[in-house]
Amino acid sequence: MPSAVEPATSKKIDGYDKWEVESAVSTMRRAAEIEADPKFLKVVVKEMNKEADKLEDKADLLVKTSAKLKKVFGKKKDGS
Repeated sequence: MPSAVEPATSKKIDGYDKWEVESAVSTMRRAAEIEADPKFLKVVVKEMNKEADKLEDKADLLVKTSAKLKKVFGKKKDGS
């Protein structure tokens, strides 16, 4: 008996899960709608840039932390 979460049969479309394909189609359709609305697109791009800035800050912190750890612990000479 299939669970409430798992369907009785897993349908595929060219080797991909049907739900994943349908979700991607929906996402692509929404992206086209956003691109067609310049005012909304401007807001979306602004928010995406905020997210990108956050990721850039995290990457910078990771690089700095990694450099400090290398100074403290050094590099292993045996390559492991």
